[in-house]
Amino acid sequence: MDIILSFAEEIEVSGMPLVKLVVNGHECYFLVDTGANICNIDGNFAREIGADEIPAIVDVTATLVGETQVTHSYSVTMTFGDIRITDIACAEADFSSIDESLKEYGLGIQGIIGMYMMRVLHGVVDMDSLTLTFRLPDSSFENNNL
Repeated sequence: MDIILSFAEEIEVSGMPLVKLVVNGHECYFLVDTGANICNIDGNFAREIGADEIPAIVDVTATLVGETQVTHSYSVTMTFGDIRITDIACAEADFSSIDESLKEYGLGIQGIIGMYMMRVLHGVVDMDSLTLTFRLPDSSFENNNL
């Protein structure tokens, strides 16, 4: 079962591969960052959407803005059409420097999809079609502490 997310419009406007997601019932943008080791979420956004705080999943996270000390992590649910993936662990990060560069385009970033999620969900970035595809094993896919 494939989940296909397009970033064609967003990359044309901002130059960044941003995908529109639904996280804990709230529409938002996450950056596809193959240099990030794990998923990250803006702390203010996490608290705003009622994400459950969990023990920090790592001590340090690496993203396009560099390495960041992790003091908080959150568990969220992402919804892709009819498919819900629960218990996705995201380390808290500060995206204010990225947000500043996106404001002129009317965009913001609430999180990052990192390599761990890409690996577990068999993510494929296609720069020709400007899509991110998650290739789930089958319709009975169950995530455990993603």
